[in-house]
Amino acid sequence: MDRSTAATIFWHRFYKVADTRETLKEAMMLSNPTNCRPHMWACNIHEEQFMMQIFSLKLSNITATVDGPVHLYGYFAVRDHLDPLRNYIFNRTRDDPFIMGQDNGVDSDNSLIPMPGPKRGIGNQARVLIEFDMKIKNGETRDDDFPLIDGAIICSEFVLPNRVFTQRIEGDCGAVDISLALLHSAVEATVQVSISQVHGNGFSLSLYSYTSRIPEKIQLFDGFISKPCDLNRFVVAVVVNTPLILIFKIDKRDGSDHVPGCCAFKARTHGYEYDMQELKLGCTNILVKLSWSTL
Repeated sequence: MDRSTAATIFWHRFYKVADTRETLKEAMMLSNPTNCRPHMWACNIHEEQFMMQIFSLKLSNITATVDGPVHLYGYFAVRDHLDPLRNYIFNRTRDDPFIMGQDNGVDSDNSLIPMPGPKRGIGNQARVLIEFDMKIKNGETRDDDFPLIDGAIICSEFVLPNRVFTQRIEGDCGAVDISLALLHSAVEATVQVSISQVHGNGFSLSLYSYTSRIPEKIQLFDGFISKPCDLNRFVVAVVVNTPLILIFKIDKRDGSDHVPGCCAFKARTHGYEYDMQELKLGCTNILVKLSWSTL
């Protein structure tokens, strides 16, 4: 057995790749710990650590001939040392694909792949396995579909910290670019957004974040809001004592109103209470609740 084959078998077993279940761990698991020493606000037990932050997934090219919009489905997930089960970044079924090129938001980039995940922060104290199987829907059955990317890559914990780098993942019928960073001394931020007032026919909302003084942005949400709602929660890694900045932009469907807003939160390890800020953007009220947790 050669060295590369042995390494492949080792990582396959270490990350339990044959087990396709979703990670059992949730976000905010240590937001309110009970065993802090000496106390909650000067805790020596729960410490920040190396974390991975994925900034974007982008469809860089397609080599297959596709008629009309691209219908993308499949999954993109990470496995880390905390719980070697899938922590999904993207996960869509064939019956519910993401349709590329739908310009529903203020700052839509037609090549960006949405990232509803991760479900929790990604630990990077050890190497992280990134696993993917994404396809382009093309016909009536799966046999007609185009395989985009399929496989796995290992990301080392020994890379330059707090800098975004981009890696191209080549596949049979195209390629996907992943931009990510390893953050030293980072904690998990869980962002919850509530929209309490929606007037008229609704509006387009774009929400993105800047973390740890890194200039690249992370798109958290880009879509249409038709009624009061709570958005899905978002998990972002942030270097402790640096800001997490959230940028909101709303746009009326008729293009008559374009309103930006922002709020910032300084990262800490944990705490009993949420950090909260309320924004009034035009006729819309937005409540932002943010909790901090170590991994």
